[in-house]
Amino acid sequence: MTEVLFLSSLQDYQLDRVQEIADRLRKERPDLSVTVADPQESGPLLPKYKLKFGPAVVIEGRLEFVGVPRYRMLLDRIEISIQRKLNPPPAPASAPAKPAAPAPPKPVTASG
Repeated sequence: MTEVLFLSSLQDYQLDRVQEIADRLRKERPDLSVTVADPQESGPLLPKYKLKFGPAVVIEGRLEFVGVPRYRMLLDRIEISIQRKLNPPPAPASAPAKPAAPAPPKPVTASG
């Protein structure tokens, strides 16, 4: 199940908008785990994402938005996250082995 975490602003900035989008997301996408962290819960989490205030949106543990996005943009980003989870990028191939250093040339001798 894809997890969507809404981090609240420490100053209660746009708290109603965050709650409105979270409620709409829960209603339209019951396949998602949607959580809204209140300002007290968000306080310790914000520095983890290198933020000081909020609001922000974290999808699958990855900071996706700072601020409150448009609903359609949020849905697009959730779909991208789901696809990323279902089809992870291939692991980088190990570097090809370096060829052995060539043998030093044999000294040329004069035959006489």
